[in-house]
Amino acid sequence: MPIKRKNRKTGKVEIFGRINLPDGGRREKKFPTRAKALEWEVLTRRKLSELSNRTPTVSLHSLMTKHLEALTAKGISSGTIREKKLVFKALLNRPGVKPVMPAGEVPHDVVRQLLDSMAENKSGHRANTYRKHLMRLWNWGKRARLVEGECPWDVEKYKEERRERYVPPEEDFWKVYEISDQLPSSHFRTSGHAFEAPHRKRMLLAFMHTAARRGELFRLKWEDVDFERERLRLWTRKRDGGLEFDWIPMTQKLYAALKEQRLETGFRSYVFINPVTDRPYVNANKMMKRLCERAGVKPFGFHAIRHLSASVLLRSHVDLATVQLILRHRSVTTTARYAHSLADSAEALNKAFGSKVVDMKKASSGN
Repeated sequence: MPIKRKNRKTGKVEIFGRINLPDGGRREKKFPTRAKALEWEVLTRRKLSELSNRTPTVSLHSLMTKHLEALTAKGISSGTIREKKLVFKALLNRPGVKPVMPAGEVPHDVVRQLLDSMAENKSGHRANTYRKHLMRLWNWGKRARLVEGECPWDVEKYKEERRERYVPPEEDFWKVYEISDQLPSSHFRTSGHAFEAPHRKRMLLAFMHTAARRGELFRLKWEDVDFERERLRLWTRKRDGGLEFDWIPMTQKLYAALKEQRLETGFRSYVFINPVTDRPYVNANKMMKRLCERAGVKPFGFHAIRHLSASVLLRSHVDLATVQLILRHRSVTTTARYAHSLADSAEALNKAFGSKVVDMKKASSGN
């Protein structure tokens, strides 16, 4: 309601319109009559109401940028960030899509055509991955109060043809293991004979004896290796970008291998260092492909070794609950079975792998 206030200089009574703003502030304006002040209050409140009910008009490019910045700040893995950038770039490159257009005005048909093309040329799984990232982009925008309403890009999921993951025979793994300690001279700027790389055997052994994921072993530091208690700590990336750890027992063979690796790395922080780049490994997928080719076996990757480790344990009659403990699967069912101690899993690992591994000293010497 309009108010009256006495002017200190003139002594006259003046009339002001007054309204409370949504942010907690207050706005006033002087008028010659109370009717004018009241009219201004009504019109201003109406405009504020229209503005508060108006759908945000953040641009598509701005929404993408803010989303990526927020995920980076949370510590989401660089691989996930790269994947999202590829998806966003694909959408921005579609005909009829402009970076400056409001995010909510991107036509549904444009997104559908993008996903249809991906399903046709790549796979239904790839199309669903793109769909997932676009849906999460919109839902994040809603939580950040940048967009409102239902996602205009909600395309139904595509049919996926699940292919069974290739798990190499155990003998193929050991073939790769045997030839993994030699680096061709082409890896370096010098010429001559091949260079020894015994750390590769130790690394493959670590993958086999811990059933670790690639990122877990590549980020392993010496501060995570507890020789006194014969265990090591693996850090796992969570969905929210954070890290959580589990202590994994070391088999006797892995203990000996890491002792040798400690002498090789000296005072460096990371356990496994790429001798070509002199930095910790990032993915090493090409390395595994080349090693498989040299060994004459069907190519397989690090995650296949994790599956192979589980297979070896199960074939050795290790109970399923202990295998789930070693693999560190996070679910209600598997968590309920975590009553097994590390000693139980250590015994299971040594029982399964004790007679399978070539002696490390002989392996590193090439005998």
